[in-house]
Amino acid sequence: MSDDLHKRGRALEDAFFNKQDEALLSKLRAKEDAERKKGAIASATGIRDSKILETLVAQGVGPDALTALVIAPIVLLAWRKGRVEPSERNAILRAVEGRGIQKGSASWSLVEAWLERRPDAGLRTSWEAYVKALKEKVTAAEFAALREDIVTRAREVAGAAGGFLGVASVSADEKQFIATLEALLA
Repeated sequence: MSDDLHKRGRALEDAFFNKQDEALLSKLRAKEDAERKKGAIASATGIRDSKILETLVAQGVGPDALTALVIAPIVLLAWRKGRVEPSERNAILRAVEGRGIQKGSASWSLVEAWLERRPDAGLRTSWEAYVKALKEKVTAAEFAALREDIVTRAREVAGAAGGFLGVASVSADEKQFIATLEALLA
């Protein structure tokens, strides 16, 4: 009887420590995965600031979802009023398609997640760092085309909700955001 009780106690103890080991391994794997993603993003973008890389990974941006980062400012613009209107959502998803992002891809899923839940303020900082690094990697003409695309899409999203027939639908706050966006992309 005592031997059976001892075996049961030992089995419970083993189960407890196995569960603890699994939790530690899971944390270690998550940390290693985040480090791998940070390294891949750094090599793809040229961003070296660890804090920005950590923010990108925390926002769900991995090396396979970097394309979505170009869409980030128009997502942030849509959230300016505290919610994304269906017409703004549609305009953003058209912009995503216009960038060649395939439905079901990591980038598409990331943008959809941003449209469902408001991204935190770190996304803007990360986007700015991404644009700065990108500006150093592409030609002036390529960057000018990117700037034009982002600003045009931002205007489309700002005008997508509100107003009557598109008249007076862009708020002063949205206009200021677009002006700031243009300055950042200059």
